[in-house]
Amino acid sequence: MTRCYGELGCLNITKEWYHLIFRPFNVFPLPRSVINTRFILYTEKNPTDGQLLQAEVKDTIMKSHFRSDWNTKFIIHGFIDTPLSNWVSEMRDELITRGGLNVIVVDWAGGSLPLYTQATANTRLVGLEIAYLIKKLGEYKGLRAEDVHLIGHSLGAHTAGYAAERTPGLGRITGLDPAEPYFQGMDPIVRLDPSDASLVDVIHTDGRSVFRLEIPGYGMSHACGHLDFYPNNGKEQPGCALSQEGAATIPLTLIKDGIEEASRVLLACNHIRAIKLFIDSINGKCPYVAHRCPSYQHFLSGNCFKCTSGNCALMGYHASLPITTTRQNISENDIAVGSSIPVAPQPGKYFLATGRDFPFCQRHYRFTIELAKPKSAEPWVQGHLTAGIFSERGAIRSIDLTPKGTARFEHGTVYQVVVTNPHDLGDRIRKVELSWTHDMNVLEPTTLCLLWCNNHLYVKTIQVETMQMPSRE
Repeated sequence: MTRCYGELGCLNITKEWYHLIFRPFNVFPLPRSVINTRFILYTEKNPTDGQLLQAEVKDTIMKSHFRSDWNTKFIIHGFIDTPLSNWVSEMRDELITRGGLNVIVVDWAGGSLPLYTQATANTRLVGLEIAYLIKKLGEYKGLRAEDVHLIGHSLGAHTAGYAAERTPGLGRITGLDPAEPYFQGMDPIVRLDPSDASLVDVIHTDGRSVFRLEIPGYGMSHACGHLDFYPNNGKEQPGCALSQEGAATIPLTLIKDGIEEASRVLLACNHIRAIKLFIDSINGKCPYVAHRCPSYQHFLSGNCFKCTSGNCALMGYHASLPITTTRQNISENDIAVGSSIPVAPQPGKYFLATGRDFPFCQRHYRFTIELAKPKSAEPWVQGHLTAGIFSERGAIRSIDLTPKGTARFEHGTVYQVVVTNPHDLGDRIRKVELSWTHDMNVLEPTTLCLLWCNNHLYVKTIQVETMQMPSRE
């Protein structure tokens, strides 16, 4: 089945668009007049008073403040969303503050509000509209496709992929928690994928799967870019679960931002966290350094802590910039040992931890504790371990080194864990204090003791390392 839309081109529905489980239904988009896609341009000259761009009306482009010598950023909202949402203006303002950018807000509210099945179909036509505007901006203003960056949230991320399909040489797409229903598990032609642009970077924040007996999330868990970032494992974000400490303060947004914004925070907190992280990364002073790792558990265990051979990447706005590393990890003979050189991040899954409140960016610390094994020690003990670290910049106390509640410590082995904190103590840690609390587990008879038991933890050495925090510039 094929349907054409004049100068925009044609859309078809073939067998690749169907899947018995993931995408059982497909329809064509609503008419152009109903979706009514609009493009609003903002620049330094008109930071809040947008100019309407119409691809079919040349004067709206020629008389606008659009500059072809600047990079162009498109902001694309998602399902049941509009450009009136607070996050759209917040992202726009941060981009304008960055300077030297054309910021174009895509308004497809006429197509984002129907039933989800229809909205997913409408994204294909919105993609054609974006591609057509990019083409006309090239014809009238000299815009180059490689200077275009599409930033899409939820359904907007896949919309960006559809626009890129009709825009050869597109520079970059940032997918902010791409929508999962009707897209995950589908052929790359249906969803956002690495072939859509020179760089496709994705932030996953709500990838809980119904197939794993989890409360299903709105976002994809499967990798769909060159660089796929999974803050806090890409699932439950700190401060979003109502059961988490402090989550009861969320309804206060009812007073501050209104009913609509409050419902968005309550019902889609994990889903919109990707937006907040990206906005914070634009001009924030703390870089979101993420590590390429097989899994989040490997990351928390400290197995992927060093920035070596392109294994680190900056999440968010600066994802395309290389990370600085040292000669010891590079196989180029003409670079002096210990010198710093930029290394481009390698494709893959990247993990990091973030905080529950703004600013979300955290400093990562790796604790490596070598346990002694004297004759008086039990083979293993179970309990809680906390720490305090001190440097010339200050101190951090009550750091939880057993984030799952309790941990099993086997004497004679090494216990390693990565923890985060918003405070930056620098690289020179002067002092470390450990606090140990023995715990009895009724499911482990050997931990039970009524009159006497050996509940001591014997520590031989402790090492604290701070994650490298390279300059984004």
